[in-house]
Amino acid sequence: MFVIAELSSASALGKVKIRNMSSGGAMVEGPALPMPSAQCRILRGTLELEGEIVWVAGNRAGIRFNGTAHVAEWLPNAGRSQTDVDRVVAAAKSGAMPSDDRFPSPGVAAPAPLMSRVVDANHAASVADQLEELADALSGDMDVVSRHMGKLQALDLAVQTLRKLADQR
Repeated sequence: MFVIAELSSASALGKVKIRNMSSGGAMVEGPALPMPSAQCRILRGTLELEGEIVWVAGNRAGIRFNGTAHVAEWLPNAGRSQTDVDRVVAAAKSGAMPSDDRFPSPGVAAPAPLMSRVVDANHAASVADQLEELADALSGDMDVVSRHMGKLQALDLAVQTLRKLADQR
């Protein structure tokens, strides 16, 4: 999950990356984090959650929410979900191309294949590892994240898709 939010507390204020989120809490990453037991608030656009910092380790912290988070609302592309990943995986397994009527594409032609051999599960997992390493490196730069958040989210979706393909083959 690559979502930038504002974290505020009595002792800290700044942008953080929400790395993981559930309905009850989140793991955030940022340069200046409140101490454990501090009350805090995370904001993203019109969304807002209050909670308590329950742990801090380096530049990461765990937040327990006072209420319930609706995680899908916090995603940059709220309409995209695991269902989209499942659909892409199903299309890849069935051999359907993006231009196939079952998976319409908004007027984008499928690119010519760059590889002539079949990609096996190990190769897909290796590519997923490389893409995840790239995403982590890019997400370490808040300027890159703020300018390219949607593209980083797409990169994360690609990693998830490759991992799911590797696990299913």
